[in-house]
Amino acid sequence: MAHEPLVDDETFARVQTLLASAGRRPDGVRKPRASKRNYLLSGLLRCGICQRRMVGSFNNDRNNYRCTYAAEYADANRVAHPRSVYVREDHILEQLDPWLTRAFSPSRLTATIQAMAEAQHDDIDQQAIKAARETLATCATRLDRYRAALDSGTDPTIVSRWIADVQAEQVTAEATLRRLTGRRTMTPDEIHHMVKALGDMAAVLRDADPADKALIYRELGLTLTYRPTARTVSAQANPWIMY
Repeated sequence: MAHEPLVDDETFARVQTLLASAGRRPDGVRKPRASKRNYLLSGLLRCGICQRRMVGSFNNDRNNYRCTYAAEYADANRVAHPRSVYVREDHILEQLDPWLTRAFSPSRLTATIQAMAEAQHDDIDQQAIKAARETLATCATRLDRYRAALDSGTDPTIVSRWIADVQAEQVTAEATLRRLTGRRTMTPDEIHHMVKALGDMAAVLRDADPADKALIYRELGLTLTYRPTARTVSAQANPWIMY
């Protein structure tokens, strides 16, 4: 040894343990990593198998989105989920932008606005509210199961990761309930003025830089679900969510 150690061996070991477990805290709170890349669909795309948000991943010089699911977690939740699911961003945008352009074209704008207004009907809300409440009930059952697994000797690190994922689903379901039970629906005129403010959709999507384009998707209340088995993406535009 060239010099006296700055800390003793016991302190060093404790710090290494804390660093290794910092990203797997059971409260599910973690600081998001900053990314230098623009993922246009960040936060908008969900996995059609587990319903969790897919995260940006840069592979083979392209933007991708992935959903990783540990085998032991899939077994515990009885979900037939591949270890990793990937979808390319450009493949989605190739279909998404033309769809938006058609839906908001002058010839179809009236029909689109009417469909948006009708989609706010109470029966749709009630179905979503019911689904959110069922999710919360399922999450409670799963949490009980995971705590029982912890008591039976299952690795605490694995169980804490499972619990964090369930708590994230609870937060999403609770947010959905708050939004739907307290939301003021928009009139067709309000939707019309909001959509017209975007201007020519084809020109907007063609000329916008990535940051602005991502903002447009959010202003439209865009939500997407990727179903890897069928290799399809379903999309919905719900601009009233922003109001």
